[in-house]
Amino acid sequence: MKTFLDKTGRAAIIKKIDRRLGAIIGDDLPVFTDARKFVVKSGGKRIRPLTHYYFCQLLGYSGDEWLDVGAIGELIHAASLLHDDVIDLSDSRRGLPAFHVTEGNKRTILTGDFLLACGLDHLQSLPHGFQLLGVFTRVIKNLSVGEILQMEHETKFETDATIYERIVLGKTASLFGAMTEGAGILAGVDAAQRTRLRDFGLRMGRLFQVRDDYLDYFAAREKLGKEPFADFQRGLVTHPLIRLREELKAKDRKRLQSLWKNRDANEAVEEVSDLFTRAGLKRRLAIEIEEEIHALMNYVRAFPVSGVRDEILSTLSTLLVPVTQD
Repeated sequence: MKTFLDKTGRAAIIKKIDRRLGAIIGDDLPVFTDARKFVVKSGGKRIRPLTHYYFCQLLGYSGDEWLDVGAIGELIHAASLLHDDVIDLSDSRRGLPAFHVTEGNKRTILTGDFLLACGLDHLQSLPHGFQLLGVFTRVIKNLSVGEILQMEHETKFETDATIYERIVLGKTASLFGAMTEGAGILAGVDAAQRTRLRDFGLRMGRLFQVRDDYLDYFAAREKLGKEPFADFQRGLVTHPLIRLREELKAKDRKRLQSLWKNRDANEAVEEVSDLFTRAGLKRRLAIEIEEEIHALMNYVRAFPVSGVRDEILSTLSTLLVPVTQD
């Protein structure tokens, strides 16, 4: 079967998304002109608007409104990155100086707010804008909750799975859910299918985050593009650490907590890595990721055979991580 979108075709779609982003963002002030450049020219895979586009095609939608909806999703994502970099004190983004490094914290926060306002202002002009409004305002609410929870629980060793899942829902999964649910709204599906589409997007967004958390502990530096255990050393309690803490016996759990308190020490990473190996967690976490990917694939396979269905399946397959012995 012919590929739905080859590399050239995907690049053309991304170019259309970037043009629409530029058109939506106003540039009344110089700082907003810089924000426009930041959003449009800073790169990124545009995975959120592409997800929206793929599902619109999967559902048989043939209009052009997908471009606006996908761009609004990307604007929300860009605004969250501006805010995150200030909160996290990050100096770089995709190999370039973070926006707040050149513009300052106050301007960066207000610019993020401006991007959100641009997206919502444009949304009200769309044919399905009223139906989509609740979808996107829910995303913005969840983003705020997720960021606040992460701030409150950063460096807290006792952070549990419930808090972790709420953070992932807010910061990652919710926007993916909006992209797939939004495709259903444009395609005019019934309420039950719209819910299933949203649930798929939420699960896919969660998968992206859980996989990133896994790679932070178990991927090679060359693959990550950064040092492994970065989340651990920053004080972020993520999925692998929660699972390790839950499975260790009291003595080893106490040792893990001690290593957490002294995570800057040279031996901390090596000893935590050894605890993961002794618990046999690397392989089991990889299998769980694989099982979730196959569950998402099964949902997509229920749709009629088509190029876009195969494209989504192919994309999901690239998320598999090696299942090897610890």
